[in-house]
Amino acid sequence: MLVIKQSDSITAVHMILLAMTAIGLKNHVFVISPLIDTSGRDAWLTVLLTLFPTILWIPLILYIHKKANKQPLFLWLSNLIGPTLSKVLAFLLMCYLIILSSVSLRETITWTNITFLPTTPPIVLVIVFVFICWMLAGNNLRTISMLNVFLLFFITIFGLFVAIANIQHKQPSLLLPILEHGYSRVFDGMIYQASGMSEIFFFLLLQHKIETPIRFRHYLIITLILTVLTLGPLIGAIIEFGPTEASIQRFPPYEEWGLVSIGRYIEHVDFLSIYQWLSGVFIRISLLLFIIKEFSILNPKHWESRSLLFSSAVTGLLTLIPITDHQFIALLRTFILPSTFWLFFSFSIFLSLAALIQVIGKRRSTNAV
Repeated sequence: MLVIKQSDSITAVHMILLAMTAIGLKNHVFVISPLIDTSGRDAWLTVLLTLFPTILWIPLILYIHKKANKQPLFLWLSNLIGPTLSKVLAFLLMCYLIILSSVSLRETITWTNITFLPTTPPIVLVIVFVFICWMLAGNNLRTISMLNVFLLFFITIFGLFVAIANIQHKQPSLLLPILEHGYSRVFDGMIYQASGMSEIFFFLLLQHKIETPIRFRHYLIITLILTVLTLGPLIGAIIEFGPTEASIQRFPPYEEWGLVSIGRYIEHVDFLSIYQWLSGVFIRISLLLFIIKEFSILNPKHWESRSLLFSSAVTGLLTLIPITDHQFIALLRTFILPSTFWLFFSFSIFLSLAALIQVIGKRRSTNAV
């Protein structure tokens, strides 16, 4: 089994905190608009319904984790199906992680141009963001985790602040009537929430870096936190703007900051959201690039520095593809978000079957002896 330096490992608690930032950004921001647009005022029901199949999926993740015995996932898989096929699967997954990175960066650049840097060329912003994330991803996981703890503290404080400050604008009656358009729209939106929840698969790819045992309760806590992170801005957008207005907003969580006022003389504090968003996307992209770098275990002589540089460069190039925002939104909702869920879910099924076949094979060989 591969020996990991203690200075490059984290605990299960750090894993939970990383999930809050890296995956939480997607649940807290990126999926809100598709959820409201698809499920309307019942989008909060969609989020709650998605919670239950996610909890049922956790034992499958834990089964793979147990059978891999804290080995790097693709190193373990190469012993089951051979190194060639493992490298092919690793490359395909690496490509998809690059797509997820570029989507996060594209959303960030769009938001940045809309809000506070409207005249700054996107290429300048892309170069700056990619360079910073590349620098962080080049460090070890503990460095990313410790920086995340610091950033997350203030992200949480500011999130609670905007939620409390906007109580005066909330109209809970806008959540009614429930199931106004039946069940179909509620189920249609589940794929978007499942897209975010399925990203807990990331921690299978980092299991060899987690020094403490991972239990069911750790994944359950992550699942509950991600659910709350979606419900907060989702319900806030519906009861502050109404389902119709919220469905046409590009970034509803950011619009909620525009309502914040303290007394008669303090307002326009939406600059705090800049810290929240940039901190979240900084950790998210850096973690994705770090995971890609970890695939170099399959070919350690050449891959680590090259794969990080390659993935960072491709992330920037994909972000700058000249398509309109309407085309990007359509691509995000019809392909990228749904395929994220199907990819990670299908991969978990494949890995569990591979592990099961290994167990059956061992039993047969033992019986034969």
